[in-house]
Amino acid sequence: MTYRWLWLRALAILAVAAFVFWQRTATGQPGPYEARELAVMGQEARGGKEILEDLARGRGAGVYHLEAEGDVIPDTGVEKIIGVTLSKDRGMLGVFRQGDGQPVMLASLDTLPLQEVRVVQLETGRNAVLIRELLDERFGAYFLSSFYVLYIWEDGKLQEIWRKVASNEERWNKKWMARGEGWQGVSEQVTTDFTRSEGKLAIKTTSNQTLWSAPAATGPRTKVQSRTVTHTYRWEPAWRAMVMAEGRVNAATALKERRGNKYVDRLQLAAGEKVAVLEDEDLLAWLRPGEPSYWRVKVRNGQVGYILKSYLDLQPGP
Repeated sequence: MTYRWLWLRALAILAVAAFVFWQRTATGQPGPYEARELAVMGQEARGGKEILEDLARGRGAGVYHLEAEGDVIPDTGVEKIIGVTLSKDRGMLGVFRQGDGQPVMLASLDTLPLQEVRVVQLETGRNAVLIRELLDERFGAYFLSSFYVLYIWEDGKLQEIWRKVASNEERWNKKWMARGEGWQGVSEQVTTDFTRSEGKLAIKTTSNQTLWSAPAATGPRTKVQSRTVTHTYRWEPAWRAMVMAEGRVNAATALKERRGNKYVDRLQLAAGEKVAVLEDEDLLAWLRPGEPSYWRVKVRNGQVGYILKSYLDLQPGP
């Protein structure tokens, strides 16, 4: 790798960091999910596939990596899943099947640095790939976060069906938000229990969240507020997702998506339309009372987006 390439890559990382900071300044919202998406989007998978292929063929002696085996692609036998951390900011996941004497890469996926790779059973005859990633962006106001992400094989590639923060530490200078002197931050620790309900995967999470303030970035912390939030996600084959609940739209409204620091309309939902609730997106509303609170949902055509909570009636469930 030339010095010119290293310089260009450093410039790209700086641009991503600046964009994350701009988003946070504009909204006041600590956003680990957005930081993760930006970090993965800014990657260049140079050499990653070649490293994975060498590992699959047993030629990667000395390269730290993670492996799991399982029947991830229905009716094709057992696949090997290999994950490798390529740098502080980059990882890659590959799915391999044994061909005529040589492993064949069926798919690859850019990730953050990987901490865990394994295969979990969704239901009888259907498995998924679970990974845990690390986002380490400690540049002044920083993120240090880890995520669980669950994928199934759909339409010839790995498709995300669930994601969840496993741990999250953030801090920012209050001056950047025009909120006086000192520092603030959010600490989130999540306990995750993978279990089963009626023969299908269920994931139970307990999240302990604390908003704190301090006179300096590393100074003694004072708790401002804290809470404990519990959720359960169940594999629902009809939705091809891990679902918290189902709901019906109670009045015509828009399914929204995040673009930069804004929620923008993506498509219109009619009153009575049924959706699957994937996540409770209320952290900002808890940190800043008066901010709108959203559900992240999946609609019947497969699109995922956000809907204001006031427009959705949750249906009774197990």
